[in-house]
Amino acid sequence: MTINKYCQALAELRAKSAHELKEVGDQWRTPDLLFWGVNALFGPLVLDLFADDSNAKCPAWYTAEDNALTQDWSARVTELGGAAFGNPPYSRSQYHEKQAITGMTHIMKYAADMREKGGRYVFLIKAAPSETWWPEDADHIVFIRGRIGFDLPEWFVPADEKQKPTSAFFAGAIVVFDKSWRGERFSYIHRSELEAKGRAFMALAQFAMRNVTEQPATIDNQHSISESELPLSQVEILRDSGIQVWACVRAAFGDKEAYSFAESKFGHTWAADSVDHPEFTPVHADVIATAKSLITGKVAQEALLSWLNQEAFDSDDVRADTLKRMSEVAKEFTDESGMEIRTFIGLVSSLEKSKWFNCRLIRTHIRDHLSATETPEARIWPLEVGLAFNQVNGCADLDATQQNKLKAHIHQLWLERKPTSEIIAAAGGMVEIMQREVA
Repeated sequence: MTINKYCQALAELRAKSAHELKEVGDQWRTPDLLFWGVNALFGPLVLDLFADDSNAKCPAWYTAEDNALTQDWSARVTELGGAAFGNPPYSRSQYHEKQAITGMTHIMKYAADMREKGGRYVFLIKAAPSETWWPEDADHIVFIRGRIGFDLPEWFVPADEKQKPTSAFFAGAIVVFDKSWRGERFSYIHRSELEAKGRAFMALAQFAMRNVTEQPATIDNQHSISESELPLSQVEILRDSGIQVWACVRAAFGDKEAYSFAESKFGHTWAADSVDHPEFTPVHADVIATAKSLITGKVAQEALLSWLNQEAFDSDDVRADTLKRMSEVAKEFTDESGMEIRTFIGLVSSLEKSKWFNCRLIRTHIRDHLSATETPEARIWPLEVGLAFNQVNGCADLDATQQNKLKAHIHQLWLERKPTSEIIAAAGGMVEIMQREVA
């Protein structure tokens, strides 16, 4: 075990009788739903790289005293037969006898080194591409839509009523180091989808644990205990297990008020595996397509309901009727052009409220707007393209056509996994050429 000032300070902090929020520092815990969601995507996660005996998420873990930056992660995950997980400490770099203990730059570099030895290393981190430690060389990065938060450590005892977290939320990302990765380099997932996967996975884990620990006297008793572990009605499945599980059950077995235990279990298993590309659950392509459509529709409906609940209507019946009409039109534009629900809401918001009840007027308003703004070069670019584009000197002086050409060039370099510094330099040279051509 490594005895150092960092570990000593942690021990003293945990031993205090009361704490203030500012003292938590880099000891925030990963919420269970987020962890199990990450596990559903990239697990099984069997080694927690940065933990202590009270907050470890995996069956094996390294504490601060172990110092993960001195351990052979590759050998350990090979031994355990899974992948490693890390919610790394964000404190500034600290050392003991010239050996790093903390520091994101050191952690990301060590992860890249371990990647070369083999294994999968999955991190839940802040989405901060502008930071010097940002892992541009990671094999896969999932940007989480919607801000995420973390939990207080179990040892935290508030010194007074003011010690309550109010704004520990930030943009997050899941970063994967795995040289055997053959999928896309970047993807996106909404926090609610990630939590739904986590909820489904936790339900299955709890069900499996109960089956192992319970010793029922009869088969009938065992069946009744099993059924109590999973929601069976459509309303309960949606409420307790989330949109993805609800969509899987409904897509596979139809629109029913309630489902059998076997049907609910199948939907939970499929959602925990992967809705889009189930690896261990046999699902027909048509059923997968139905589930994805149900998810898109339900997410859109909930976004519309959240927006309409902030608007004044003569009655709840009028609001419900408006929701039904707008949901139908929103689905049409999603199927037709891939329009996101946020864009749809923004366009409808600019229409006179008296016209919200007429589907034809809504369609005409949106199509008129699209016709007025659409150009041959217009398209939606990934977040990383926009971030790089905004750092190129002179880009704001280009016209719309030139800007789209520049973004296309940046996008191509990004797909080739060029470092951000090289992309910006190359884009800057392209801007100079464009400006000379205009002159």
